[in-house]
Amino acid sequence: MTDDETPVHHYTLPEPTNLRDTLERAGIEHLDVDDERIVVIYQQAILMVTATDGQVTATQELDVELWEAAPRSTAPDPEAVLTSFTDELAAATGTPQ
Repeated sequence: MTDDETPVHHYTLPEPTNLRDTLERAGIEHLDVDDERIVVIYQQAILMVTATDGQVTATQELDVELWEAAPRSTAPDPEAVLTSFTDELAAATGTPQ
């Protein structure tokens, strides 16, 4: 996958949210990178979640980028992985979908 093909979802939460706490509640594996970024392991894919309006502990705006997809034989479409992740994130924050 080239940089031009890397899927990215831009997502807006209704209020500032602590992404670390939200991912913990949802049982989604993640690693802190710095104050603005978290690496997420989701459905055998690796995602980079970036707070675009502050820090991961209080953000409303974020980008979710597919860094590495799961092996093609087992993975759904990369866009489907990002959509599924943002839907699960919304559910964990109580955001209506």
